[in-house]
Amino acid sequence: MAPGVIPRFTLPDALSFPVALRFPVDLSPPHVAALAAHAVVVLVVGVAVHRRARTSYEGPAGDAETAAELRGLRHRGVLVGAAVGALVTFRTGLARTAQAGAADALADATGAPTAGAVGGVLVAVAVYALPVVALAVVVRLATVPYRRAARGFRLRYRDAAAWELERDGVGLLGVLLAAGAIALVPAGWPRVLAAVGLGLVATALTPFALVVALQTRWPTDDERAAVGDVLPRGVHLRVVDDRTRLGSAVAAGFVPGAEYVFCTESLFAVLDDEELRAVVAHEVGHHEREHVLLRYSLVATAAGAALGVASVAPEVALGALVVGTAPAAVALAWVVRRTEEQADAYAAEAVSGAALASALETLAENRYVVEATGPSRLLSYHPPLGERITRLRGRPSG
Repeated sequence: MAPGVIPRFTLPDALSFPVALRFPVDLSPPHVAALAAHAVVVLVVGVAVHRRARTSYEGPAGDAETAAELRGLRHRGVLVGAAVGALVTFRTGLARTAQAGAADALADATGAPTAGAVGGVLVAVAVYALPVVALAVVVRLATVPYRRAARGFRLRYRDAAAWELERDGVGLLGVLLAAGAIALVPAGWPRVLAAVGLGLVATALTPFALVVALQTRWPTDDERAAVGDVLPRGVHLRVVDDRTRLGSAVAAGFVPGAEYVFCTESLFAVLDDEELRAVVAHEVGHHEREHVLLRYSLVATAAGAALGVASVAPEVALGALVVGTAPAAVALAWVVRRTEEQADAYAAEAVSGAALASALETLAENRYVVEATGPSRLLSYHPPLGERITRLRGRPSG
C-alpha cells in the first residue's frame, strides 16, 4: 500500500448506491511540517496576546483605555496570525495537495468529475479557513480574564469559546456553501457575478444567521413597549444574551419584512427609556437609509474585483489581495463612519440628539462602548465618540 493512502472502502451492497471511496492523504514531511507550523502559529499568537493583554491590564491606563487596547489586540492577533497561516498554507502547497486529493477521491467515488472539482474547492477553502477559526478562538480566550475585569463582563471561558465557535461555524458554513456554488459556475465574469449574487443573498439572510450564531430571544412585553414606537412596521427586535457581547446594537437585513435590530440585554439594564429609544432609533436609521445594502455593495465590489483578478490572473491574485486589502479596508471604514453619522442624525430627529448623546456617555462610562485609539481609528466603523456627542447635543429635537 502506498504511504499515506487510506485503504479502499466499499459501502455495503444493501445500500442503494454502493460507492467505492478512496481518500489519498499526502503525509509527506513538508505537509506534516505545515500542519505543525499552523499549530505553532496558533500557540505563539495566543501566548503573545495573553502576555500583552496582561501588560495592558496591569498598566496605568484606566478601564476604558484598557478595554480599547484589548479589543485592538484581539483584532491584531487574528489578523497577523491569519496572514502568517495563509502564507504557510500557500508556500507549502497544503491547500493544493488537499484539493487535488479530495477531487480525485470524490471523482472516483461518484464517477462525476464535477463533484470532484467542487469537493476539491471546498477542501481547499477549509484548509485555509480552519486555522483561522482555531486562531480566533484561542485569541479570544487569551484575553478573557482581562476583558472580564476591565469591562465588567459576566464572561466565562466556556461562554467565550462557545460564542466564537458558533459565530465562526456559521460563517465557515456560509463560506463553504458559497465556494461550492461558485465553483459550479464557469470561470471569468460569470463567476464574479455569481459571487456578487450569492453575497446579496447572504446579506439578506444575515439576520437569520445571527439568530443561530448568537444567543437571542424575542423581547418581553415590557422591552417591546419601551421601544415599540420607534420600530417601524416590518423591523423586528431581537435581544442578545450579553454574557459574551455587552452593550452592542446592530441592524441586519434589508429585505422588507426581514429587517432586524439586535440589542443586548445590558442596554435595557443601564439606559433609561429615552436613551434606549434613541439607540434603537439609530439602528432603525440604518434600515431607513438603506445602509445595510450600501455596505454590502461596497464589500461586493471589492470581493468581485478580487475574484475577477483571481479568475483572469490567478498567479497575481494573492499579491493583489495582500496589496489591496489595507486600502480597501480603510476606504470601507471611512464610508461606514459616514453612515453612522447619518444614523445619528435619524435618531436625533426621531427621538432627540441629547438622548442619544446621553446614551453614548452612559455606555462609555460602563465600558460597553469602546473607542478605537491611535492608527486603529482608520479602521474604526464609528466616528470619535467625543465628536459624536458634541454633534448630537448641537442638534434640535425631532
